[in-house]
Amino acid sequence: MRFLPLPQGPFTAAVIVTVSVIAWIIWGSLKFPETLWAPGDLSRYHTDIQACSECHRPFRGATAEKCQTCHNAEYFANRAKPVTAEFHRDFLRIGKPCSGCHTEHRGTLAQITVGALENPHGEFVFRATGTRSCSACHDFDQDFKTNGRILDNAVVKLLMLRGKGVHRPGTMTYCLKCHRGGRLDTD
Repeated sequence: MRFLPLPQGPFTAAVIVTVSVIAWIIWGSLKFPETLWAPGDLSRYHTDIQACSECHRPFRGATAEKCQTCHNAEYFANRAKPVTAEFHRDFLRIGKPCSGCHTEHRGTLAQITVGALENPHGEFVFRATGTRSCSACHDFDQDFKTNGRILDNAVVKLLMLRGKGVHRPGTMTYCLKCHRGGRLDTD
């Protein structure tokens, strides 16, 4: 039996290593694309998405056209507050990229709106209230430039009741004194 000799010289070894790595990337991309290429978990807003191609175009990333297959004018008319629907209607008409204001792959509890990326309450407020959006407790102006007025609704009342007054306006920033990772510390 005759075997091929080992590579002679650094150039040949580099070519073999490069070809092997490229072959491994191609195999992994075909076999496990989400595991190999996803930069992080999807948010709770997009848990129903099954494949990267639902949002991304190959070699172009997420595009407004892909976003609009789900988030179209009818979607905003039926599911958003009038201010939000009007705000997005203009962007849909001109085809402005959604990624200018929204980001993804930051984890299950992350906010995807750029202005809301830093939630002053911490991401566990959504787990505690069972809500999916800041607008469940806050009413924002048309430009979303203010912190928003706190609503007088069942979600806010329940949160204040559970916290025995601690969860009132102006005190939520101190939540980490009692909560760690979304759990109530009792010691």
